[in-house]
Amino acid sequence: LVRKEGIRSAGSVVIEPTFPWAEEFSEGLAHVQISGEALGYDAKWGFIDKTGKIVIGPEFKDTFGGKYNIGSDDSGDSFHNGLAVVEVNGKKGFIDKTGNLTIPAEFTYAYPFSEGLAAVTKSKSGDEGWGYIDTAGRYVIPPQFEWGSSFQDGLAPVNRVHNCGYIDKTGAYVLHPPVSTAETDCGTVWGDFVDGLARWKVGNKYGFIDRSGKMVIEPKFDLAFHFSEGLAAVKIDGKWGYIDKTGKIVIEPMTLRNADDFHHGVAFVTTTDVRYGYIDRAGRYIWTPTLLYNDTR
Repeated sequence: LVRKEGIRSAGSVVIEPTFPWAEEFSEGLAHVQISGEALGYDAKWGFIDKTGKIVIGPEFKDTFGGKYNIGSDDSGDSFHNGLAVVEVNGKKGFIDKTGNLTIPAEFTYAYPFSEGLAAVTKSKSGDEGWGYIDTAGRYVIPPQFEWGSSFQDGLAPVNRVHNCGYIDKTGAYVLHPPVSTAETDCGTVWGDFVDGLARWKVGNKYGFIDRSGKMVIEPKFDLAFHFSEGLAAVKIDGKWGYIDKTGKIVIEPMTLRNADDFHHGVAFVTTTDVRYGYIDRAGRYIWTPTLLYNDTR
């Protein structure tokens, strides 16, 4: 398998496909599987540089990663703000780019750093006591939320007893868009702000709000992800397409299992028969969908 971490946009191989699985580069390093069955429980993971050299060996257990959600654009194991989430004895902490554990593993759950802060909790259930730490491991926003996600564009989605909204970096609620009375899970309602827009669920449909809470793209999609490079993946009648920031469909919906964000002009997509490929901004395949080499599905 060669993912875009080992290819240039034209498709030429720059790092030979020697790893069972590889994720995207972030801050100069890529999270890769070094040994074991591809995406298996015996997998050992580390980090390589852009020459393909292993710079951090498989000393820690991973916490998120594409191995548990094939085809997702999950970057939970990647470096952000110079730090990456790892697991030690069942607890989460953060390593730096030399592999040193710079923030002790004392959290039950932890999100990657974003804009200098990371959402963390020491609560056993994870449904209370979320707060935000800085890159030194100090609480900037004390634990107080039922759940909190990452900061984007200066705002982070949080909830307190299903009180869905957004906080600023002081921890103050600054945005409370209306939520359907029957809604019980804020995580399925809000999304991250990217380029000034965030998805928001109204009834059983998704649209997009701006930073004032105004609905600027009508809620008419079955599912929606955040914008990346000016496009957002949306699901319509069981098919995935992409819209621009005006809500116009620019890539017509296709029969896909999943559609990821655009990076460097291409998006990673998964077909319904679990094959993986890349499309360009016109919706054309530049990497023909391919079955994972040891996947018998």
